[in-house]
Amino acid sequence: MISTNEGPLDKRVTIISDIVSRPDSTYPVIIDDYKLDMSQFSQRVTDKKKFKITNVSDKPLKPTLVSTHPDFFDIKLPKEIKPGQTGEGLLTLTQNGIDKSFEKSFTIELNDEKTTRFTVPVKRTLQMASKPADSAAKAAQPH
Repeated sequence: MISTNEGPLDKRVTIISDIVSRPDSTYPVIIDDYKLDMSQFSQRVTDKKKFKITNVSDKPLKPTLVSTHPDFFDIKLPKEIKPGQTGEGLLTLTQNGIDKSFEKSFTIELNDEKTTRFTVPVKRTLQMASKPADSAAKAAQPH
């Protein structure tokens, strides 16, 4: 039962999910990396990350993007993944995503008989040390 102050009546919601304790045991696909860390700890910009989707079923699968955060990143998915084959996806940060730390996700849906969905977490932490030139300039200033 979910109660809210939105509207006059309580709403009943049923949530069905499969909790997978081992991400490599998912079916009908295995997503590697099952979470994408786009964190940046140096001046070198981390703005793209490839990930693999392996079809472990016996039917071709067509992944489609059903939920994302386009202000932070863009997702490219393979059009189709044949049985036993691996397709490659690509996450590319937008300019807004490059400049921020965030925790978001995207969800793909497969065209299998259950219309299975997978949500992939995306994390970005910006933590850059000050530039060596800045430190040297500060040390050279009179106190």
